[in-house]
Amino acid sequence: MPKEYYLYVNGQRVKVSEQIYKVYWREKEHEKYLEQVDKKNHLLFFSSLDLDGNFEDNLEDKNVDVEKIVATQMKI
Repeated sequence: MPKEYYLYVNGQRVKVSEQIYKVYWREKEHEKYLEQVDKKNHLLFFSSLDLDGNFEDNLEDKNVDVEKIVATQMKI
């Protein structure tokens, strides 16, 4: 009796071919591996910094007066 392969789609068990099953799980394992590599290398996505919808405002360093630096550099 041949082995049957199933995947769950929207909570429903769906019968699939062995090839589809293996491709699906290969991709899942690859994604898991990439996440582990990202975590190991301390990768941080910019989207994770956008907590309040004002990403650009969160990047601004209020301790540095960029306009003053540019004006000074233009005089030199």
